[in-house]
Order: sequence, then C-alpha cells, then structure tokens
Amino acid sequence: MDDIQKYRDLFFEETDEYLQSLNENLLILERDTESPGIIDEIFRSAHTLKGMAATMGYTTMTELTHNMENVLELFRTGKLSVSRDVVSVIFKCLDKLSEIVEDLREEHYPDYDISELLSELMSISEEDAEVFEEIEVNKESELHDEISDIDASVIRQAMEKGFRAYSIIVKVTATCMLKGARAYLVVNKLEQGGEIIQTNPGVEDLEEGSFDRIFKLLYLSQSIKEVVTETVENVAEIEDVMVVEITEETLPDFYNIPEKEEKEETNVVELHEAKKAKEAVKQKSDDKHGVSVHGNQSIRVDLSRLDNFMNLVSELVIYRTRLEELSTRYKATELNEPLEQVARITSDLQDLVLKIRMQPVNVVFNRFPRMVRDLTQELGKDMDLIIEGEETELDRTVVSELGEPLVHLIRNAADHGIESAEERKAKGKNPKGTIELTAYQEGNKVVIKVSDDGKGIDPEKIRESAKRKGIPTEGLGKSELIQLIFNQGFSTNTEVTNISGRGVGMDVVRSKITTLGGSIEVTSEIDKGTNFVIKLPLTLSIIQALMVHVGSETFALPLGLIEKVIKVQDGDIKDSHNGEVYIYRDKVIPVVRIDEKLSIEKERRNQHIIMVLIGGKQFGLIVDELIGQQEIVIKKLSGSVGKMDEYLGAAILGNGDITLILDVSNLVSGKGEDFE
Repeated sequence: MDDIQKYRDLFFEETDEYLQSLNENLLILERDTESPGIIDEIFRSAHTLKGMAATMGYTTMTELTHNMENVLELFRTGKLSVSRDVVSVIFKCLDKLSEIVEDLREEHYPDYDISELLSELMSISEEDAEVFEEIEVNKESELHDEISDIDASVIRQAMEKGFRAYSIIVKVTATCMLKGARAYLVVNKLEQGGEIIQTNPGVEDLEEGSFDRIFKLLYLSQSIKEVVTETVENVAEIEDVMVVEITEETLPDFYNIPEKEEKEETNVVELHEAKKAKEAVKQKSDDKHGVSVHGNQSIRVDLSRLDNFMNLVSELVIYRTRLEELSTRYKATELNEPLEQVARITSDLQDLVLKIRMQPVNVVFNRFPRMVRDLTQELGKDMDLIIEGEETELDRTVVSELGEPLVHLIRNAADHGIESAEERKAKGKNPKGTIELTAYQEGNKVVIKVSDDGKGIDPEKIRESAKRKGIPTEGLGKSELIQLIFNQGFSTNTEVTNISGRGVGMDVVRSKITTLGGSIEVTSEIDKGTNFVIKLPLTLSIIQALMVHVGSETFALPLGLIEKVIKVQDGDIKDSHNGEVYIYRDKVIPVVRIDEKLSIEKERRNQHIIMVLIGGKQFGLIVDELIGQQEIVIKKLSGSVGKMDEYLGAAILGNGDITLILDVSNLVSGKGEDFE
C-alpha cells in the first residue's frame, strides 16, 4: 500500500471535521460579525484543509480551497466586510468541496467544473489584487520595516566583520497553494549563506502561511545583492522579490522609530533565547501535567474493529447464558459463585462496549443550522432553528440512520409549518418563525422532538385530502385524522415544490423510525404549531426481548414495543367484516395471529394477546405460550431469510438454539387501516 492510500482514511475523517467546523463557524460569523476569534478560526480551518488536499494530490480541491482562503484573508485583514452574499459564495464552495470529498471517498474521480465558483471568488478579491508596486529608489525604505535599536546594533557589528545587511521583500504568486512551505524554502536557502535576524510576519505565522502574499526579512550575509536575489528567485512560486542593501549611509533611513512606539521584533540572540524558553516551558508543562494529559487523550478506532469488539462481547453474553442454564440443569451449586462473578464482569464489559459505541446526536444535528439557513433564503421566510440536548447519546447504528427522517421533518416544518412574515404579522405572531429540535434521554430510550410555531395541521384539510384518496374518515377524531399524514403518498399541499408537497416523506419517516425499533407521534394545534415526538432505543445490538412459543417454534419480540400481555379467554376475540378484533377498554384492537401470518401449524393452547404500540396505534399479537424475558444479541440475517420483512434478525439462546426476532411493525403493516 503506497503512502497516499495509507493516509486516505485519516484524510477523510479530518476533512469531514474541518468542513463541518467551517459550516458552523460561518453561520456564527454571519449572525455576529464581531464574534471574537471566529474569522481566525475559519481561516485556520480553510488553510489546513488546503494543505491536506495538496499533500494528498487532490488538485481541484486544493485550487478551490486556496481561492476561498484568499477571500477569508480579506475578512481577516479587514479589507472586506462580512456580508450575506459573500458568505453564500463560500457556502457554495463548501458544498462543492463536500461533493468532491464524497466522490473521492468512493474512489470516483470525475472532472469538476469549478470555473464559476473561482470566478465569483476572484471577483470578490479583485480589489486587493495589486499591492506590490514600483516605487522610486529613494522611497524604497517605506516598504520595508523600520529597524529596532537592537537590530541596528547587530547590523553595525556585522558590518564591522565584513557582512552585508539586506532588507528583503518577497511576494508569492496568487496561485501559490502552500505559502508557508514557500516561505520556509526561502528562509532555509538564505540561512545556508547567512543569518535572518527579523521576519514579518513572525516565525510561527510565516511557517503556517498566515500572511497575504508578501513577507519581509532582515538578512545578514557576506554574499552580494545579486546572489541573494537569485537565491530567492530560484524558489518556485515566487512572483517578485525586492532586495535592498542597507549601508552605513542608508541605515538611518530605516532606523527611525518614535520613542513611544514599541514593536515586537527579535534579533538572533532573542530568537535563540525565545526558542529555548518555549521548549523549557513546554517540557515543564508536560512534566507537570503528564498524567492528566494522558488521561484525557483519545484515539481514532476503525469502526470495523469496534463492531468486532461488540460481536465478541455478544458471544460472551450468549455463552454466559449457556453456562447458567447448564449449571441449573445439572444442579452444579459449586459453580454458582464463579458464575455470578462471570455474570457481573460480562455485564460491566457489555455496558462498557455499549458506551463506546454511543455517539452524541450532534453528529446529525450539526448539519441542520446550515440547512435551515439555506431554506430561509430559498423560501423567503424568516426563521430560527433552536437546538437543545445535542450532547444526548445514541448507539452509532441508530445515529447513522437518523439523518434522513429528521431532514424530512425539518424541511416540512419550514415549508408547510412556518408562515411568511406577512402572514405571521397578520396573526399577531413574531414575524420570525421558530423550529425547535430537542433531544433527551428517558429511561432506556432517547426522545427527539421536532416542533414549530407555525400554522399547524388542519384536521379538516386532512379529511378532504383523505376523501380524495379514498381513505375512510368516518368516526375519526382530530387526533386520529392528523395521524393520517403518515399514510403512504399522503399530502395536503396542492403545490409541488423543491422542498416538499410531493406526497412522500412522512410515510418514509415512520417506516425508518419503526425499522430502528422506535415510534413517532404528532400533535398539532391550528395557528399554534406542530410537534413531532420520536422515541428510539439506546441501542440496537443487545436488547431485552419477550420469548414466546408460536406452534412448535420459538420467537423473540422486542420488549420496548410491548404495552401489555393479556391471557385470552373463550369469546374474547371477535370476528368483524375486516378481520378478528379484541375489545380492550371499549376500544377495538385489530388482532394478528402470528401462526397464520407465518404459516405455522396451529396448536392454539394457552393463548395470550401481546398488546403492542406501533405508530401511535395499538395491535394485538396472538401467541400460544409465554416463555419469559431474556437479554438477547441481535444477529443480522443473510441470504433469502434476510430479505423477509417479518424478521429483524436472529438470536442465539443459552441452550445453543437459534431463534428469529419478529419485526412487529411489518407483521401488523396494513392491518390498522382496515379499522380506521
């Protein structure tokens, strides 16, 4: 594996972080142009991103980031004020960079046309294009930094020993991608034949490339002016160089500093002393804080290794259960104490690996401020996004699947929910709408709420739309009518837009949330707003399940979906024109016989109804016998069984048997509509 391939994964991880940081910080800058240090942070991120891309040889990405960096430099130096239009151009660049990164990740290398973006960036920075002008010889010193009394003394001593002093101004090309690297090469070549006693900007900024296009040096050497000039010009991507020799006669022209002015300039001795002091402080700090720093360190771990760790712990859980069952069967009481210790250690290890797998939901949430900002412009509405609880953690498997449904909900809130400023004023509301995204943990579940203070959902419009689609609505209350928005292809919007109103989205949201083992509910009030509540399990890897017998088969049902278990008495289950039902607290509950659904030979002994709540609706699942609650490890199915919608996965029981985990939402799919 070559070096470039070796560092690809690291490049993508860090690039994702820098692109996200740029998006977040640009939003902050747009809202508050005086935010301290934010421009420097944005510039550093862009500069680092450019360097990484150049190192990897991704030229298109490097070129775009370089030109974007030029505009950010104008922000930083105060030559260009921050405006929505300029920020929008930079956001477009970030979108293109994200697109390039995704293609690179998939090893797809199309030819990108970034000419329009480059043109926009260059037009912004045109006003600062020319700074380096020809001037009269007697005014050359005006372009060069004034020399301190210490440096002047060093220069005089050097001249007495046969050295020459030069003030050097170097200008890199406009297309230079790595200014810091070019500056380093210039300094390195010059130091081979002399000594640099002053730099502007300072040494650190020079090495990092934190300057526009020009940097200045004060140089001592025995070489003649022409040799010094040629040395600098031999470095690539140097557009121009001005070398002025300082003599005893011209030194006073440079050495002219008012007493009250103080400049941070360093001579050779000071540079060495500063370097030693810095290293001493760093060493002292490392010695003092070595233990605490080590304790706070973090490392990157490949996800496949984490998954493998999880699988090994899962196997441990399975065989722990197996040992416990064997101990009980053979009454090996002497094993009880060791098994208790094994159970405790296994549980601790299981908790640990689950915590390692947890990710804060801000991994998903942090994309939405930018999205709402773009929707604000696209829809011509004024709205804010308020995020709370972004530190709440979920299993990474859940987090990775959470983005799509939340995008649907927020886009619908912006398009359908929030009214125009004029409408809101007419209703006596704040002209600026608000969308709230909140997350918090509730027991072994995480609750995510998406709410807006818009016009709400009108149940009567839902009823009219349902009638047009042939959906019966007789006897449905306001709450039941609102739940119809989760039906496939359902939309009350008569106008199709790029945002929503295509009759897709809400059914996709419910389907995705249900697949994740969660639920979604909606409440709404006209002219007050709409509130979506999503409940998700903390993890999808190890779950609590209710083990049941159906015929001669054993199945597992996720405990999180179960509301109640009821023993069936003769006559409890009624026949109706739409199928069997169970009357529970004066409410008609559709019933699903699992043996019939899965084509299993019927036994019908000691039957129970398991009440489950799916998508805000209750269903009854009929099983033959209850076995008990058990902690199980979900294993993915493959092959033809993996394509069957009735099963979430499989689990290995303590006795070594394999049992299938039922996908309750798919088992009851389509059943509820018959009773609406």
